[in-house]
Amino acid sequence: MRLLVVLDRPDTAAFTLKTAGALGARLRADKIRILHPRPADNPAFQTPDEGMPTGEERQRFAQDVAERADKLRTLASAWIGPIAAGVRHQPDKEWVEIAGDVRKIAAQEALNADFVVHGRPRAGDPGYVADAFAGILYDAEATLVVAPLQDYDTVGRRPVIGWHPSRALDHAISAAMPLLETAEKVTFVIGEHDGGETGLPDFTHTLADRGVKIAVDRFQIESGSDVGEQIRAHALAAESDLLIMGAYTRPHFLEWLFGGPTQDVFAHATLPILTHH
Repeated sequence: MRLLVVLDRPDTAAFTLKTAGALGARLRADKIRILHPRPADNPAFQTPDEGMPTGEERQRFAQDVAERADKLRTLASAWIGPIAAGVRHQPDKEWVEIAGDVRKIAAQEALNADFVVHGRPRAGDPGYVADAFAGILYDAEATLVVAPLQDYDTVGRRPVIGWHPSRALDHAISAAMPLLETAEKVTFVIGEHDGGETGLPDFTHTLADRGVKIAVDRFQIESGSDVGEQIRAHALAAESDLLIMGAYTRPHFLEWLFGGPTQDVFAHATLPILTHH
């Protein structure tokens, strides 16, 4: 099992690494590759009408990139640490920096990973953060775990599935099955409209046969309500340590991801989120 951890912001790196460690422990990961994709070009000067950067601007950009890399490298090195004595299973951990097009770097690296862990997006993030997300989810179509801005000792022992049948959710659940099959409890949070009750998938029987407790939490979707916020609230009430949800295919996927129906889930969620495009 291979994990890719993408670090691009020092202020979220510690939480991202903690999430990666908890996920790696649950999956018994063989390798954890910590990637810092370094932008090679100043995003303020990407088109001809934006002119050419001055020497001072080039120097300032290079200094900012170098300082950010130094901070992230220090955090990653401390997290990797020495090999612990007496611990049977320890994944191979490595740090790598690659300079260039952030979106292409993230996509290429994600193709070689079973799971990708990235810090939670926030309003006002630099463009390279959105570029990394686009590369991971849209280009590589990788399974992404979005780390929250708080510590979780476990990831996936008590997962919640935001159940709304879709191809994207099928992919997310397929990737998450090693977590689901060894979970203590799996909760299905189901938002329903008037006129019907959404059935549970067949794999719930398989999980139950393995001794996994299955819980169902249904709520009524009211007109104009914020479904994402309701799912988050129900997941937190279930004392979940992972929310699994599908990222639907849309013409403007990133706009949907950061500003569409799941905006509140991604902007304010206080638990890890596993998703797939």
